[in-house]
Amino acid sequence: MLLRGYMDESYGPKQNVFSFSCLMARGKDWDNMERRWKLQIAGKNKQLIAEGRRPISRYHASDCSGCRGEFEGWTRDERDTFVLQLFRAFKLFPSHTVAIEMQLDDLCEVFPEWASDKLKAAYHVFTQFIMYHIVEDIRRMAPDSYAKVALFHDRTGGDGSYDPTILRAFTQAINRKGFDGKDYFSTIGSLSWTESIALQPADLVAFECFKQAEAQLDARKARRSFTALLDMEAFGIHSMGFRKDSMIDWRKRLEASHKVKPLEE
Repeated sequence: MLLRGYMDESYGPKQNVFSFSCLMARGKDWDNMERRWKLQIAGKNKQLIAEGRRPISRYHASDCSGCRGEFEGWTRDERDTFVLQLFRAFKLFPSHTVAIEMQLDDLCEVFPEWASDKLKAAYHVFTQFIMYHIVEDIRRMAPDSYAKVALFHDRTGGDGSYDPTILRAFTQAINRKGFDGKDYFSTIGSLSWTESIALQPADLVAFECFKQAEAQLDARKARRSFTALLDMEAFGIHSMGFRKDSMIDWRKRLEASHKVKPLEE
């Protein structure tokens, strides 16, 4: 079972609630997904051009949600209709998502030595957490299957500023003696949205997971779009929220085995 996982993050302007997810599927299913996704974008562009409006180059979650950038001038109803149409690409797309969310203020309070750059801390910690839970889910859902996972992530910050952090976290996990799931992973790579259509559905899932995390913190109902995802039979998700007490327990385990090190080491 050869799987490709596309990772993406989403967070607010205050960089507090941080959500990181990995959308996984077999290679042939990704090929079909990308074809359907491109058809949806092309269909929308055909409509926009016919109306004398600017076409879009891609789906971008934050811009689409805020009706800015290439989506400037769109109404909320048009935006929502467009996103729900994109969801059609998920209906015949057997996939599994691992999603993690955490409040970064809590993380950096427990790990003050990482507080100077909490986004760097988030990328490092979440990359390894995603890897651990991918292994857990494969063993739970397909215990008798041989699996190899190739991971890809969107270029961080637009300029790849945190790409070395993700690679370092991946390498540390692979080289960690106590990690018995290392053989499940083949590689990790950074891609631009111009190089991979798959990053667009991964962006959609990451954004929906982030908005759901915000809704839970504020005791609000789940968004209609997130509920629509969950209702799709082919879409599976393992979503986890880490709180301060979980971070405290994690720090204790790290200190029991070795010192808590700077992220660069």
